[in-house]
Amino acid sequence: MTIFRYAIIKGLRNPLTMIFNAILPILIVLIRPLWTGESNLTGYGLLFLVIWAGCFMMSQGILRDRETGALTRIMAAPISMRNYLMQNLLAYMVPLGTAVIIACVLGAALYDWTLVFTLGLLLMSVVFIAASVTMSFAWTSLFKSKETSTTSFSAIMTLGVMLSGTFFPLHVLPTMLQNVGAIFPAYWAVRAITHLGEAGTMGQDYWTGIAALTLFTAAFLLFGGRRKMM
Repeated sequence: MTIFRYAIIKGLRNPLTMIFNAILPILIVLIRPLWTGESNLTGYGLLFLVIWAGCFMMSQGILRDRETGALTRIMAAPISMRNYLMQNLLAYMVPLGTAVIIACVLGAALYDWTLVFTLGLLLMSVVFIAASVTMSFAWTSLFKSKETSTTSFSAIMTLGVMLSGTFFPLHVLPTMLQNVGAIFPAYWAVRAITHLGEAGTMGQDYWTGIAALTLFTAAFLLFGGRRKMM
């Protein structure tokens, strides 16, 4: 698991990446108005936004390996490309996954969340992390330049934030735009947790969100895995 450890260390070496992947998810839970309905913003919406951005920052590691020639040197060792990719993608999920677990435990203690909501938010966050990491991996596989990848993804993410409900409720959008965000994984995560909070149970809408994110993950992984890395 040398590549796994290297990917984590390399990813978190950047202070901004460290903040998004290990600190902000916990800080968001500590902002009470976001979770008690005293703010127009929702805590889980901002949590998913941070996860999305954090995953993209971590996923830049593969692109940096390509730019610096490190990937060529790694492939000279007795390791397959599949093994390299799987260890990197797993490494990108671990810091955020750990932060989310801590955040959910804190949220349950601070706001008396029910066990169903706590577990529902945790499961959805973990599945969304997987979808976000694979989406970022698939996106970066299209580019050879880190700057081009970051600039174009920022534009896509800005659009996704507006249409997915992560920053403000979807009902404030014109009716014709309220379902356009379904092309983004964040839409399904926000939609599922919104219904979970309203219904208090993991009903059909919740599991539909889980299924949609699972399909996104599989599609992004398949697409990115078929791209030539070297």
